[in-house]
Amino acid sequence: MKNSKSYFWLRFISTVFDLSNIYCISIIFQFLIWKFTYVRFCDIFVSTFVVYYFISYILLNGVSPAKSLTGLKIVTSIGVDIRIKHILLREIGLKLLFGIVIPAYFLQWLFPFWSPLITILIECVILFLSIILLPFFRNTWWDLFSKTTTIRTTDQKKRKYFIFLATTIITFFSLIIIIKPVYNNKGNFIKTFYPEYPVTNETIKYADFIKNSSKDPVNYVFDLFEKYDIVVLSERYHPEYTQYELIFKIIDDARFIKYVGNIFTETGSVSFQDTLNTYLNSSFKNEEELNKSTAILQRNSNGVHPLWTPTNHFDLLKKVNLLNNKLPDSTKISWYYTDIPVNWETMTKETHLKGFTPYKRDSVMAANILEKYQNVISSQKRKKALVIMNTNHGYGLLNQKKGTGIKWIDSSTTNYLIKALPEKVANVMLNTVSYIWTPIQDGKWDASFKYAGNPDVGFNFNGSPFGDDKWDAFVLSPKSLTYKDIFTGYIFYKPLNEQIKKDGFPFELENFGDSLLRRASCVDSKEVESAKMLISQYNKDPLSIIQVEPAPSAIFLNGLTIIFFPMLIILSYLISIVFLFKRVKE
Repeated sequence: MKNSKSYFWLRFISTVFDLSNIYCISIIFQFLIWKFTYVRFCDIFVSTFVVYYFISYILLNGVSPAKSLTGLKIVTSIGVDIRIKHILLREIGLKLLFGIVIPAYFLQWLFPFWSPLITILIECVILFLSIILLPFFRNTWWDLFSKTTTIRTTDQKKRKYFIFLATTIITFFSLIIIIKPVYNNKGNFIKTFYPEYPVTNETIKYADFIKNSSKDPVNYVFDLFEKYDIVVLSERYHPEYTQYELIFKIIDDARFIKYVGNIFTETGSVSFQDTLNTYLNSSFKNEEELNKSTAILQRNSNGVHPLWTPTNHFDLLKKVNLLNNKLPDSTKISWYYTDIPVNWETMTKETHLKGFTPYKRDSVMAANILEKYQNVISSQKRKKALVIMNTNHGYGLLNQKKGTGIKWIDSSTTNYLIKALPEKVANVMLNTVSYIWTPIQDGKWDASFKYAGNPDVGFNFNGSPFGDDKWDAFVLSPKSLTYKDIFTGYIFYKPLNEQIKKDGFPFELENFGDSLLRRASCVDSKEVESAKMLISQYNKDPLSIIQVEPAPSAIFLNGLTIIFFPMLIILSYLISIVFLFKRVKE
Protein backbone atom coordinates (compact mmCIF):
# COMPACT_ATOMS: atom_id res chain seq x y z
CA MET A 1 0.00 0.00 0.00
CA LYS A 2 1.60 3.21 -1.14
CA ASN A 3 0.87 6.11 1.17
CA SER A 4 0.12 9.20 -0.93
CA LYS A 5 0.02 11.56 2.03
CA SER A 6 2.58 12.27 4.71
CA TYR A 7 0.06 13.76 7.19
CA PHE A 8 2.98 15.83 8.36
CA TRP A 9 1.17 18.23 10.69
CA LEU A 10 -1.17 15.60 12.09
CA ARG A 11 1.79 13.33 12.83
CA PHE A 12 3.75 16.21 14.31
CA ILE A 13 0.83 17.16 16.58
CA SER A 14 0.28 13.51 17.49
CA THR A 15 3.93 13.24 18.49
CA VAL A 16 3.64 16.33 20.66
CA PHE A 17 0.49 14.93 22.35
CA ASP A 18 2.11 11.56 22.96
CA LEU A 19 5.37 13.04 24.24
CA SER A 20 3.35 15.18 26.64
CA ASN A 21 1.53 12.05 27.90
CA ILE A 22 4.81 10.16 28.18
CA TYR A 23 6.38 13.00 30.13
CA CYS A 24 3.41 13.14 32.52
CA ILE A 25 3.44 9.37 33.06
CA SER A 26 7.22 9.53 33.65
CA ILE A 27 6.70 12.22 36.28
CA ILE A 28 4.22 9.96 38.11
CA PHE A 29 6.57 6.98 37.85
CA GLN A 30 9.46 9.08 39.13
CA PHE A 31 7.36 10.24 42.08
CA LEU A 32 6.57 6.61 43.00
CA ILE A 33 10.01 5.14 42.27
CA TRP A 34 11.85 7.84 44.23
CA LYS A 35 9.89 6.83 47.31
CA PHE A 36 12.08 3.71 47.36
CA THR A 37 15.18 4.22 45.23
CA TYR A 38 16.80 6.44 42.61
CA VAL A 39 16.49 6.02 38.86
CA ARG A 40 17.50 8.79 36.47
CA PHE A 41 14.54 10.62 35.02
CA CYS A 42 15.91 10.31 31.48
CA ASP A 43 15.98 6.51 31.93
CA ILE A 44 12.40 6.55 33.22
CA PHE A 45 11.35 8.71 30.27
CA VAL A 46 13.01 6.48 27.65
CA SER A 47 11.54 3.31 29.20
CA THR A 48 8.09 4.89 29.38
CA PHE A 49 8.47 6.08 25.78
CA VAL A 50 8.99 2.54 24.50
CA VAL A 51 6.39 0.82 26.70
CA TYR A 52 3.80 3.53 25.99
CA TYR A 53 3.91 3.04 22.24
CA PHE A 54 4.30 -0.73 22.44
CA ILE A 55 1.26 -1.25 24.69
CA SER A 56 -0.80 1.40 22.88
CA TYR A 57 -0.29 -0.19 19.48
CA ILE A 58 -1.19 -3.64 20.87
CA LEU A 59 -4.26 -2.64 22.88
CA LEU A 60 -5.52 0.03 20.49
CA ASN A 61 -4.64 -1.86 17.29
CA GLY A 62 -2.06 0.53 15.82
CA VAL A 63 -3.37 3.67 17.46
CA SER A 64 -1.67 5.68 20.19
CA PRO A 65 -3.71 7.88 22.56
CA ALA A 66 -2.79 10.98 20.53
CA LYS A 67 -3.54 9.27 17.21
CA SER A 68 -7.03 8.46 18.46
CA LEU A 69 -7.67 12.23 18.64
CA THR A 70 -6.00 13.14 15.35
CA GLY A 71 -7.57 10.22 13.49
CA LEU A 72 -4.34 8.45 12.51
CA LYS A 73 -3.50 4.77 12.58
CA ILE A 74 -0.37 2.66 11.99
CA VAL A 75 -0.84 -0.20 9.52
CA THR A 76 1.49 -2.37 7.49
CA SER A 77 2.71 -1.18 4.11
CA ILE A 78 0.07 -3.38 2.45
CA GLY A 79 -2.72 -1.79 4.48
CA VAL A 80 -3.52 -4.49 7.06
CA ASP A 81 -3.43 -4.18 10.83
CA ILE A 82 0.03 -4.34 12.39
CA ARG A 83 0.99 -7.39 14.45
CA ILE A 84 3.25 -7.81 17.43
CA LYS A 85 6.25 -8.58 15.20
CA HIS A 86 5.79 -5.22 13.45
CA ILE A 87 5.50 -3.41 16.77
CA LEU A 88 8.59 -5.16 18.17
CA LEU A 89 10.63 -4.22 15.11
CA ARG A 90 9.26 -0.65 14.90
CA GLU A 91 9.33 0.33 18.59
CA ILE A 92 12.02 -1.89 20.15
CA GLY A 93 14.40 -2.71 17.34
CA LEU A 94 14.31 0.57 15.44
CA LYS A 95 13.14 3.38 17.75
CA LEU A 96 14.77 2.11 20.96
CA LEU A 97 17.88 0.36 19.69
CA PHE A 98 18.82 2.37 16.60
CA GLY A 99 17.02 5.59 17.51
CA ILE A 100 18.15 5.93 21.14
CA VAL A 101 20.56 3.34 22.56
CA ILE A 102 23.16 3.13 19.80
CA PRO A 103 23.25 6.91 19.14
CA ALA A 104 23.51 7.50 22.90
CA TYR A 105 26.58 5.31 23.26
CA PHE A 106 28.13 6.68 20.08
CA LEU A 107 27.57 10.31 21.00
CA GLN A 108 28.78 9.75 24.55
CA TRP A 109 31.95 8.21 23.15
CA LEU A 110 32.40 10.93 20.53
CA PHE A 111 31.32 13.90 22.64
CA PRO A 112 31.42 13.30 26.43
CA PHE A 113 28.33 15.39 27.13
CA TRP A 114 26.51 15.46 30.43
CA SER A 115 24.16 12.48 30.01
CA PRO A 116 20.67 14.10 30.20
CA LEU A 117 21.66 16.33 27.29
CA ILE A 118 22.28 13.21 25.23
CA THR A 119 18.65 12.17 25.60
CA ILE A 120 17.44 15.59 24.51
CA LEU A 121 19.85 15.57 21.57
CA ILE A 122 18.71 12.11 20.50
CA GLU A 123 15.06 13.14 20.53
CA CYS A 124 15.94 16.16 18.39
CA VAL A 125 17.83 13.95 15.93
CA ILE A 126 14.89 11.55 15.66
CA LEU A 127 12.44 14.41 15.08
CA PHE A 128 14.82 16.05 12.60
CA LEU A 129 15.17 12.87 10.55
CA SER A 130 11.41 12.39 10.66
CA ILE A 131 10.76 15.92 9.41
CA ILE A 132 13.27 15.56 6.57
CA LEU A 133 11.98 12.23 5.35
CA LEU A 134 8.24 12.83 5.59
CA PRO A 135 7.86 15.21 2.61
CA PHE A 136 10.01 12.97 0.38
CA PHE A 137 9.14 9.43 1.43
CA ARG A 138 5.73 10.03 3.08
CA ASN A 139 7.02 8.08 6.07
CA THR A 140 9.56 8.29 8.88
CA TRP A 141 12.69 6.18 8.75
CA TRP A 142 11.35 3.71 11.30
CA ASP A 143 8.23 3.25 9.15
CA LEU A 144 10.37 2.61 6.07
CA PHE A 145 12.45 -0.10 7.74
CA SER A 146 9.57 -1.74 9.63
CA LYS A 147 7.35 -1.66 6.51
CA THR A 148 4.59 0.22 8.26
CA THR A 149 2.75 3.38 7.31
CA THR A 150 0.28 5.89 8.70
CA ILE A 151 -3.26 6.28 7.39
CA ARG A 152 -6.26 8.42 8.25
CA THR A 153 -9.14 6.53 9.88
CA THR A 154 -12.60 7.20 11.28
CA ASP A 155 -12.61 4.03 13.37
CA GLN A 156 -12.75 3.78 17.15
CA LYS A 157 -14.52 7.10 17.79
CA LYS A 158 -16.06 5.86 21.05
CA ARG A 159 -12.68 4.97 22.50
CA LYS A 160 -11.40 8.53 22.23
CA TYR A 161 -13.59 9.70 25.14
CA PHE A 162 -12.05 7.16 27.50
CA ILE A 163 -8.55 8.03 26.27
CA PHE A 164 -9.18 11.74 26.68
CA LEU A 165 -10.45 11.17 30.25
CA ALA A 166 -7.38 9.08 31.09
CA THR A 167 -5.11 11.74 29.61
CA THR A 168 -6.89 14.40 31.66
CA ILE A 169 -6.36 12.46 34.90
CA ILE A 170 -2.69 11.74 34.13
CA THR A 171 -2.02 15.37 33.19
CA PHE A 172 -3.77 16.67 36.31
CA PHE A 173 -1.88 14.44 38.73
CA SER A 174 1.49 15.02 37.07
CA LEU A 175 1.04 18.81 37.27
CA ILE A 176 0.18 18.51 40.96
CA ILE A 177 3.34 16.45 41.55
CA ILE A 178 5.45 19.02 39.69
CA ILE A 179 4.01 22.20 41.15
CA LYS A 180 2.89 21.31 44.70
CA PRO A 181 6.35 21.21 46.41
CA VAL A 182 7.20 24.69 45.13
CA TYR A 183 3.71 26.10 45.66
CA ASN A 184 3.92 25.11 49.33
CA ASN A 185 7.30 26.82 49.70
CA LYS A 186 7.70 29.46 47.00
CA GLY A 187 10.85 30.89 48.58
CA ASN A 188 12.79 27.76 47.67
CA PHE A 189 12.15 27.98 43.93
CA ILE A 190 15.51 29.53 43.06
CA LYS A 191 17.65 27.62 45.57
CA THR A 192 16.27 24.08 45.96
CA PHE A 193 16.09 21.49 43.19
CA TYR A 194 12.76 19.71 42.73
CA PRO A 195 12.14 16.88 42.99
CA GLU A 196 14.75 16.32 45.68
CA TYR A 197 17.01 13.28 45.40
CA PRO A 198 15.57 10.40 47.48
CA VAL A 199 17.16 8.83 50.53
CA THR A 200 18.63 5.50 49.37
CA ASN A 201 21.09 2.96 50.72
CA GLU A 202 23.77 4.79 48.75
CA THR A 203 23.02 8.20 50.24
CA ILE A 204 22.98 6.64 53.72
CA LYS A 205 26.43 5.14 53.03
CA TYR A 206 27.70 8.53 51.91
CA ALA A 207 26.17 10.16 54.99
CA ASP A 208 27.94 7.66 57.25
CA PHE A 209 31.24 8.61 55.65
CA ILE A 210 30.48 12.30 56.21
CA LYS A 211 29.77 11.71 59.88
CA ASN A 212 32.71 9.41 60.57
CA SER A 213 35.55 10.29 58.19
CA SER A 214 35.53 14.06 57.65
CA LYS A 215 36.97 17.07 59.44
CA ASP A 216 36.16 20.69 60.11
CA PRO A 217 36.83 22.45 56.77
CA VAL A 218 39.37 24.91 58.22
CA ASN A 219 41.30 22.14 59.94
CA TYR A 220 41.14 20.10 56.75
CA VAL A 221 42.82 22.90 54.78
CA PHE A 222 45.64 23.11 57.29
CA ASP A 223 46.08 19.35 57.16
CA LEU A 224 46.64 19.80 53.43
CA PHE A 225 49.18 22.56 54.09
CA GLU A 226 51.22 20.10 56.17
CA LYS A 227 51.74 18.02 53.01
CA TYR A 228 51.47 20.60 50.19
CA ASP A 229 53.00 24.03 49.59
CA ILE A 230 50.07 25.31 47.52
CA VAL A 231 46.38 24.68 48.18
CA VAL A 232 43.99 25.79 45.44
CA LEU A 233 40.36 26.47 46.32
CA SER A 234 38.09 26.09 43.31
CA GLU A 235 35.42 28.59 44.26
CA ARG A 236 31.74 28.59 43.34
CA TYR A 237 30.37 31.08 40.86
CA HIS A 238 31.94 34.44 41.60
CA PRO A 239 29.23 36.43 43.44
CA GLU A 240 28.45 33.68 46.00
CA TYR A 241 29.26 35.22 49.37
CA THR A 242 29.38 32.49 52.05
CA GLN A 243 32.43 30.84 50.46
CA TYR A 244 34.42 33.96 51.34
CA GLU A 245 33.30 33.70 54.93
CA LEU A 246 35.07 30.34 54.94
CA ILE A 247 38.09 31.76 53.12
CA PHE A 248 38.52 34.50 55.71
CA LYS A 249 38.21 31.94 58.52
CA ILE A 250 41.21 30.22 56.94
CA ILE A 251 43.21 33.43 56.49
CA ASP A 252 42.38 34.70 59.98
CA ASP A 253 43.54 31.46 61.60
CA ALA A 254 46.77 31.68 63.60
CA ARG A 255 48.20 28.75 61.61
CA PHE A 256 47.76 30.64 58.35
CA ILE A 257 49.46 33.75 59.72
CA LYS A 258 52.36 31.73 61.11
CA TYR A 259 52.94 29.08 58.45
CA VAL A 260 51.32 30.24 55.18
CA GLY A 261 50.84 34.01 54.89
CA ASN A 262 50.41 34.20 51.08
CA ILE A 263 47.28 34.54 48.94
CA PHE A 264 46.84 34.42 45.17
CA THR A 265 43.55 35.33 43.50
CA GLU A 266 42.27 35.03 39.96
CA THR A 267 40.51 38.36 40.44
CA GLY A 268 42.91 41.27 40.00
CA SER A 269 45.37 42.22 37.28
CA VAL A 270 49.12 42.01 37.93
CA SER A 271 49.28 45.60 36.65
CA PHE A 272 47.86 46.70 40.02
CA GLN A 273 50.13 44.67 42.29
CA ASP A 274 51.93 47.72 43.65
CA THR A 275 48.60 49.41 44.35
CA LEU A 276 47.42 46.30 46.19
CA ASN A 277 50.62 46.15 48.27
CA THR A 278 50.22 49.77 49.31
CA TYR A 279 46.58 49.25 50.21
CA LEU A 280 47.23 46.13 52.32
CA ASN A 281 49.82 47.94 54.39
CA SER A 282 47.90 51.20 54.85
CA SER A 283 45.96 52.33 57.89
CA PHE A 284 42.79 54.34 57.38
CA LYS A 285 41.22 56.87 59.74
CA ASN A 286 37.73 55.41 59.68
CA GLU A 287 35.34 53.03 57.91
CA GLU A 288 34.42 55.58 55.24
CA GLU A 289 38.04 56.15 54.23
CA LEU A 290 38.63 52.39 54.14
CA ASN A 291 35.55 51.85 51.98
CA LYS A 292 36.54 54.59 49.53
CA SER A 293 40.07 53.27 49.14
CA THR A 294 38.83 49.69 48.74
CA ALA A 295 36.29 50.79 46.13
CA ILE A 296 38.98 52.56 44.08
CA LEU A 297 41.21 49.48 44.19
CA GLN A 298 38.48 47.01 43.22
CA ARG A 299 36.96 49.01 40.38
CA ASN A 300 40.35 49.68 38.78
CA SER A 301 42.14 46.37 39.21
CA ASN A 302 40.12 43.85 37.20
CA GLY A 303 41.96 42.56 34.17
CA VAL A 304 38.99 41.36 32.12
CA HIS A 305 35.81 43.26 33.03
CA PRO A 306 35.23 47.03 33.03
CA LEU A 307 34.00 46.73 36.62
CA TRP A 308 34.16 43.86 39.11
CA THR A 309 31.09 44.05 41.35
CA PRO A 310 30.99 40.98 43.69
CA THR A 311 30.84 42.08 47.32
CA ASN A 312 32.92 39.15 48.56
CA HIS A 313 36.13 40.48 46.99
CA PHE A 314 35.50 43.95 48.43
CA ASP A 315 34.93 42.58 51.93
CA LEU A 316 37.93 40.26 51.76
CA LEU A 317 40.17 43.20 50.82
CA LYS A 318 38.90 45.12 53.83
CA LYS A 319 39.31 42.20 56.22
CA VAL A 320 42.87 41.47 55.13
CA ASN A 321 43.72 45.17 55.44
CA LEU A 322 42.35 45.30 58.98
CA LEU A 323 44.09 42.04 59.85
CA ASN A 324 47.43 43.36 58.60
CA ASN A 325 47.03 46.46 60.74
CA LYS A 326 47.07 44.19 63.79
CA LEU A 327 50.08 42.16 62.72
CA PRO A 328 53.81 42.93 62.91
CA ASP A 329 55.60 43.40 59.58
CA SER A 330 57.11 39.91 59.76
CA THR A 331 53.70 38.18 59.74
CA LYS A 332 51.58 40.47 57.58
CA ILE A 333 49.55 38.74 54.84
CA SER A 334 50.87 39.03 51.28
CA TRP A 335 48.26 39.04 48.52
CA TYR A 336 49.19 38.60 44.86
CA TYR A 337 47.03 39.32 41.83
CA THR A 338 47.46 36.86 38.94
CA ASP A 339 45.28 38.05 36.05
CA ILE A 340 46.46 39.44 32.71
CA PRO A 341 48.04 42.93 32.58
CA VAL A 342 45.71 45.76 31.65
CA ASN A 343 45.72 49.54 31.22
CA TRP A 344 42.16 50.85 31.23
CA GLU A 345 43.31 54.44 30.82
CA THR A 346 44.69 53.84 27.33
CA MET A 347 42.38 50.96 26.37
CA THR A 348 40.42 51.03 23.09
CA LYS A 349 38.13 48.43 21.57
CA GLU A 350 40.86 47.37 19.19
CA THR A 351 43.53 47.02 21.87
CA HIS A 352 41.10 45.20 24.16
CA LEU A 353 40.50 42.58 21.48
CA LYS A 354 44.18 42.35 20.55
CA GLY A 355 45.31 42.37 24.17
CA PHE A 356 42.88 39.83 25.57
CA THR A 357 42.04 37.27 22.90
CA PRO A 358 45.59 36.10 22.11
CA TYR A 359 46.23 35.34 25.78
CA LYS A 360 46.06 31.82 27.05
CA ARG A 361 44.76 33.29 30.26
CA ASP A 362 45.23 30.22 32.43
CA SER A 363 48.85 29.84 31.43
CA VAL A 364 49.44 33.53 32.20
CA MET A 365 47.88 33.22 35.65
CA ALA A 366 49.88 30.06 36.35
CA ALA A 367 53.10 31.74 35.22
CA ASN A 368 52.43 34.69 37.54
CA ILE A 369 51.88 32.34 40.49
CA LEU A 370 54.98 30.29 39.72
CA GLU A 371 57.14 33.40 39.35
CA LYS A 372 56.17 34.66 42.82
CA TYR A 373 56.38 31.21 44.38
CA GLN A 374 59.81 30.39 42.99
CA ASN A 375 61.43 33.83 43.24
CA VAL A 376 59.81 35.31 46.35
CA ILE A 377 57.92 32.85 48.52
CA SER A 378 60.45 30.01 48.37
CA SER A 379 63.10 32.27 49.94
CA GLN A 380 60.82 33.30 52.82
CA LYS A 381 60.18 31.63 56.13
CA ARG A 382 56.58 31.00 55.11
CA LYS A 383 56.85 28.96 51.91
CA LYS A 384 53.20 28.18 51.33
CA ALA A 385 50.25 29.85 49.58
CA LEU A 386 46.47 29.73 49.29
CA VAL A 387 45.29 30.12 45.69
CA ILE A 388 41.68 31.10 44.92
CA MET A 389 40.55 30.17 41.40
CA ASN A 390 37.06 29.96 39.97
CA THR A 391 35.54 26.64 38.85
CA ASN A 392 37.41 25.29 35.79
CA HIS A 393 40.56 27.32 36.55
CA GLY A 394 40.80 25.18 39.69
CA TYR A 395 40.46 21.83 37.89
CA GLY A 396 43.50 19.60 37.55
CA LEU A 397 44.57 16.17 36.34
CA LEU A 398 46.11 14.72 39.47
CA ASN A 399 47.38 11.46 38.00
CA GLN A 400 48.29 12.89 34.56
CA LYS A 401 47.36 9.63 32.81
CA LYS A 402 47.52 9.83 29.05
CA GLY A 403 44.20 9.90 27.27
CA THR A 404 42.09 10.61 30.35
CA GLY A 405 41.80 14.36 29.97
CA ILE A 406 40.72 16.93 27.47
CA LYS A 407 42.67 19.93 26.32
CA TRP A 408 41.03 22.66 28.38
CA ILE A 409 41.55 20.71 31.63
CA ASP A 410 45.15 20.08 30.76
CA SER A 411 45.52 23.82 30.15
CA SER A 412 43.87 25.02 33.36
CA THR A 413 45.77 27.27 35.77
CA THR A 414 45.84 24.58 38.44
CA ASN A 415 46.98 21.86 36.07
CA TYR A 416 49.93 24.02 35.01
CA LEU A 417 50.84 24.31 38.69
CA ILE A 418 50.45 20.57 39.28
CA LYS A 419 52.77 19.78 36.37
CA ALA A 420 55.33 22.44 37.34
CA LEU A 421 55.36 21.53 41.05
CA PRO A 422 54.81 17.77 41.38
CA GLU A 423 53.52 16.64 44.78
CA LYS A 424 53.39 20.26 46.00
CA VAL A 425 49.90 21.32 44.85
CA ALA A 426 46.50 20.27 46.20
CA ASN A 427 43.19 21.48 44.84
CA VAL A 428 39.88 21.50 46.67
CA MET A 429 36.35 21.72 45.32
CA LEU A 430 33.70 23.68 47.23
CA ASN A 431 30.16 22.32 47.21
CA THR A 432 28.26 23.92 44.38
CA VAL A 433 26.25 23.13 41.25
CA SER A 434 27.55 22.00 37.88
CA TYR A 435 28.76 24.45 35.26
CA ILE A 436 25.32 24.30 33.61
CA TRP A 437 23.41 24.87 36.87
CA THR A 438 22.32 21.31 37.57
CA PRO A 439 22.97 19.41 40.82
CA ILE A 440 26.19 17.47 41.16
CA GLN A 441 25.52 13.74 40.71
CA ASP A 442 21.85 14.57 40.05
CA GLY A 443 21.55 15.71 43.68
CA LYS A 444 22.94 12.60 45.39
CA TRP A 445 25.70 14.52 47.18
CA ASP A 446 23.37 17.22 48.47
CA ALA A 447 20.90 14.56 49.64
CA SER A 448 23.69 12.73 51.49
CA PHE A 449 24.81 15.85 53.31
CA LYS A 450 21.22 16.73 54.16
CA TYR A 451 20.72 13.26 55.65
CA ALA A 452 23.91 13.77 57.66
CA GLY A 453 22.64 17.14 58.98
CA ASN A 454 24.51 19.42 56.52
CA PRO A 455 27.70 19.72 58.61
CA ASP A 456 30.54 21.96 57.40
CA VAL A 457 33.29 19.44 56.60
CA GLY A 458 36.28 18.70 54.43
CA PHE A 459 37.86 15.43 53.25
CA ASN A 460 40.08 13.91 50.57
CA PHE A 461 38.32 12.43 47.56
CA ASN A 462 40.76 9.52 47.48
CA GLY A 463 39.41 6.90 49.85
CA SER A 464 35.90 8.37 49.94
CA PRO A 465 32.79 7.14 48.09
CA PHE A 466 32.48 10.64 46.60
CA GLY A 467 35.84 10.34 44.86
CA ASP A 468 34.80 7.34 42.78
CA ASP A 469 31.79 9.10 41.27
CA LYS A 470 32.00 10.12 37.63
CA TRP A 471 33.10 13.73 37.27
CA ASP A 472 30.09 15.72 36.07
CA ALA A 473 30.78 19.29 37.16
CA PHE A 474 31.34 20.54 33.62
CA VAL A 475 29.54 20.21 30.27
CA LEU A 476 32.27 17.97 28.90
CA SER A 477 32.80 15.12 31.34
CA PRO A 478 34.84 12.16 30.01
CA LYS A 479 33.67 8.82 31.38
CA SER A 480 37.22 7.90 32.36
CA LEU A 481 37.50 10.75 34.89
CA THR A 482 36.24 10.62 38.45
CA TYR A 483 36.29 13.34 41.09
CA LYS A 484 39.44 11.97 42.67
CA ASP A 485 41.16 12.40 39.28
CA ILE A 486 40.28 16.12 39.17
CA PHE A 487 40.45 17.24 42.81
CA THR A 488 42.48 16.38 45.88
CA GLY A 489 39.59 17.07 48.22
CA TYR A 490 36.15 18.47 48.86
CA ILE A 491 34.72 21.04 51.25
CA PHE A 492 31.06 21.26 52.10
CA TYR A 493 30.31 24.69 53.53
CA LYS A 494 26.68 25.75 53.72
CA PRO A 495 24.07 23.80 51.70
CA LEU A 496 22.81 25.30 48.45
CA ASN A 497 19.70 26.77 50.06
CA GLU A 498 21.84 28.74 52.54
CA GLN A 499 24.25 30.17 49.99
CA ILE A 500 23.99 33.87 49.17
CA LYS A 501 24.53 35.99 46.10
CA LYS A 502 25.82 39.42 47.08
CA ASP A 503 26.72 42.12 44.57
CA GLY A 504 27.82 45.75 44.84
CA PHE A 505 29.83 47.77 47.34
CA PRO A 506 29.97 51.27 48.90
CA PHE A 507 31.24 54.12 46.68
CA GLU A 508 31.18 51.74 43.71
CA LEU A 509 30.49 54.45 41.13
CA GLU A 510 31.52 57.61 42.95
CA ASN A 511 33.15 59.86 40.31
CA PHE A 512 33.44 56.78 38.12
CA GLY A 513 30.44 56.82 35.76
CA ASP A 514 32.24 58.32 32.75
CA SER A 515 35.21 55.99 33.19
CA LEU A 516 32.94 52.97 33.36
CA LEU A 517 31.15 53.94 30.14
CA ARG A 518 34.44 54.44 28.33
CA ARG A 519 35.72 51.07 29.53
CA ALA A 520 32.47 49.36 28.59
CA SER A 521 32.71 50.82 25.08
CA CYS A 522 36.03 48.96 24.72
CA VAL A 523 34.21 45.66 25.16
CA ASP A 524 30.82 45.68 23.41
CA SER A 525 27.42 47.39 23.24
CA LYS A 526 25.90 45.06 25.84
CA GLU A 527 28.46 46.19 28.39
CA VAL A 528 27.60 49.81 27.59
CA GLU A 529 23.88 49.21 28.15
CA SER A 530 24.56 47.39 31.41
CA ALA A 531 26.81 50.24 32.55
CA LYS A 532 24.15 52.85 31.75
CA MET A 533 21.54 50.97 33.77
CA LEU A 534 23.90 50.59 36.73
CA ILE A 535 24.85 54.29 36.65
CA SER A 536 21.20 55.33 36.50
CA GLN A 537 20.38 53.14 39.49
CA TYR A 538 23.38 54.42 41.44
CA ASN A 539 22.47 58.06 40.80
CA LYS A 540 18.99 57.47 42.24
CA ASP A 541 20.25 55.62 45.32
CA PRO A 542 23.93 54.65 45.77
CA LEU A 543 23.04 51.90 48.24
CA SER A 544 20.46 50.29 45.94
CA ILE A 545 23.16 48.63 43.84
CA ILE A 546 24.22 46.54 46.85
CA GLN A 547 21.98 43.53 46.42
CA VAL A 548 21.70 40.49 48.66
CA GLU A 549 19.60 37.49 47.67
CA PRO A 550 19.65 33.69 47.83
CA ALA A 551 22.09 32.16 45.40
CA PRO A 552 19.99 31.15 42.35
CA SER A 553 21.41 27.63 42.20
CA ALA A 554 18.22 25.94 41.01
CA ILE A 555 16.52 28.69 39.03
CA PHE A 556 17.55 27.41 35.59
CA LEU A 557 16.54 23.77 36.05
CA ASN A 558 13.42 24.59 38.08
CA GLY A 559 12.45 27.14 35.45
CA LEU A 560 12.52 24.37 32.85
CA THR A 561 10.85 21.61 34.83
CA ILE A 562 8.36 23.60 36.94
CA ILE A 563 7.38 26.43 34.59
CA PHE A 564 8.37 25.79 30.97
CA PHE A 565 7.53 22.07 30.63
CA PRO A 566 4.18 22.35 32.49
CA MET A 567 3.25 25.24 30.20
CA LEU A 568 3.95 23.01 27.20
CA ILE A 569 1.91 20.22 28.78
CA ILE A 570 -1.04 22.55 29.35
CA LEU A 571 -0.75 23.91 25.81
CA SER A 572 -0.68 20.38 24.43
CA TYR A 573 -3.70 19.45 26.50
CA LEU A 574 -5.67 22.49 25.28
CA ILE A 575 -4.88 21.63 21.67
CA SER A 576 -6.02 18.05 22.30
CA ILE A 577 -9.42 19.44 23.38
CA VAL A 578 -9.70 21.18 20.01
CA PHE A 579 -9.04 17.91 18.20
CA LEU A 580 -11.50 16.08 20.43
CA PHE A 581 -14.34 18.42 19.44
CA LYS A 582 -13.22 18.34 15.84
CA ARG A 583 -13.49 14.55 15.80
CA VAL A 584 -16.93 14.79 17.41
CA LYS A 585 -18.15 16.99 14.54
CA GLU A 586 -16.71 14.54 12.02
